[in-house]
Amino acid sequence: MSDSDLVPLMYRAQIEDRGKIQYAGDAEPATKWVNEWLDGCPPNPNTQDTYRMPQFATGDVYDGLRLCTWQKTYTISWRLVTNSGQDEDVIRPVIGAKGIPFYPGSGMKGAFLRACLHLQITREQILEYCGGEIEEIIAGREQNRTKPGILRFHGGYPVDMSWGKDRERLVDVVHSQEKRQIIENINTGANVQISLYKAKLKFGISSIKDNVDWNLVQRIWEQALSEGLGSRTSAGYGRFKNVVHSNKVILSSNIGGWGITSTLLNRTPEFRPNMFKAGLRGHTLRLLAGITNEATSQRLTKELWGGFCGEESGSIVGKFGIDFQIEDIRYGKHEYYPINRKTSMPLYNLKSGKLDIISVKPCSEGEREFLNLLIKFSLLLGGFGKSWRRVHHSLFYKSYFDNNDKPMIGCHWLFTKLSESADYCITAPRGELDNIKTFLASIPDTVRNHFNLPSTNNHVNNWREVWHPQRVQVWGRIAENKNDSQAVEWFHRDNFIKRTELTGRIGNPTQVSRIWHRMYPLYVKIDGQIIHKKNEDGSYKFVELLTIFTPDNLPKSRDFLSFLNSNNNDFIKLWGGN
Repeated sequence: MSDSDLVPLMYRAQIEDRGKIQYAGDAEPATKWVNEWLDGCPPNPNTQDTYRMPQFATGDVYDGLRLCTWQKTYTISWRLVTNSGQDEDVIRPVIGAKGIPFYPGSGMKGAFLRACLHLQITREQILEYCGGEIEEIIAGREQNRTKPGILRFHGGYPVDMSWGKDRERLVDVVHSQEKRQIIENINTGANVQISLYKAKLKFGISSIKDNVDWNLVQRIWEQALSEGLGSRTSAGYGRFKNVVHSNKVILSSNIGGWGITSTLLNRTPEFRPNMFKAGLRGHTLRLLAGITNEATSQRLTKELWGGFCGEESGSIVGKFGIDFQIEDIRYGKHEYYPINRKTSMPLYNLKSGKLDIISVKPCSEGEREFLNLLIKFSLLLGGFGKSWRRVHHSLFYKSYFDNNDKPMIGCHWLFTKLSESADYCITAPRGELDNIKTFLASIPDTVRNHFNLPSTNNHVNNWREVWHPQRVQVWGRIAENKNDSQAVEWFHRDNFIKRTELTGRIGNPTQVSRIWHRMYPLYVKIDGQIIHKKNEDGSYKFVELLTIFTPDNLPKSRDFLSFLNSNNNDFIKLWGGN
């Protein structure tokens, strides 16, 4: 071992064979980085050592004046990313004395100032609090002078060392699959970042004046918190519990679901709210690609959700972001024994949660209406998170697990508070699918009108998934109960569509399915109220839907569509195939 091997990764150059922790698919270097960091923290969170966390002074004298302070503790609802910018290609927290992470006072002041502007605090009050340039007449001449504010922003610090107890949670993962799922079937890499997980932070502000309206200061600061702190706030990072949103929320949807829990690179399971932005962004790209060219589709999607626009333009902040508040969630696992070897998969049962779409920048009325359509589309035809293209097999194909040798597949999502979700539920009165047909048929023109795009037949013709009638077909039928899915067995039938160009595959090579299979709750309206329709025996009814992105000139695709057109099943075509 050379002497350089004794140097912690934090202090090494970010180059291969030195300190580079950014290896796609490999959590070991980043895990080592975190372990070295926490082992050097006093105290080590895995010991019984005591350590006095950073404290904000109260009543101290500053320049002959006694300081007045405000401080309050807030809990991160999921994760907080604050990039220190000290290492190339490594996103990691700002770290202060004794190795303690913190949110800088400079960032706190910037967030506070933006919140003042959003709350329309007067210019005089902003100058009083935050300072700024003012014009003065000095020696008969008009000159600019910097006026200091009366507030001092001391940042946010953890209240204890609990943030470091679950070390595996600190290694975060960023894994965009947009290109792989929508544009072309290629492998994509996962990147690591270090972020704080559900930590409690105490923020502090002081003033050299004793007549500060601390209630107003707190209201402004909580406005700043409601907009998110740090990086990637549009994907759900930097949000805090029990902080009421301002008028930034465009729409809210109460949803729940069952599925396979995502995992970090080190295989730690975690329900990750950023999957909602990924799903909505992906559907935005699919829908736009069906009515305009590739460049316009990419540009409009990035304008809505953010993205990188090349070396000249750099990254842009999108108009929308998401915040997801988990209200009631249960975790479990699915165990199975392939080849007599026990394997476990983590599962979630989200009984209730609230998805908010937040306005980050001004948007048009058409863009707001597009979001309503996007929620309808997303819940009608698919879901969110891992394996979202398939139905949740433990709900709709339980016999699949009779031999205890099969992995879990799929997810299932629904609206949990129907009285508050009536705008997004598409009904099937009397078991007829006309409302779904009408909605699907209206999508191209509706999206085109929302973005003021010309009425041409222009669309992207070389991507995997494009919402154009020549590139996709939707088929549907009524399922009498959760055990009445006709299509779920087709995906596992030999010499049919199993392991063909239409279906997904894990292995070498990995393949993304071209079929979405959905069991959508059969909603009806009775006496003005939306309900999930039941049979006489109390079992729920569903609308079984197949969305097929048809590969060009592939025999298996033609055979399967011919089968759907035959009398061997109950499916009818709802849209596409022109």
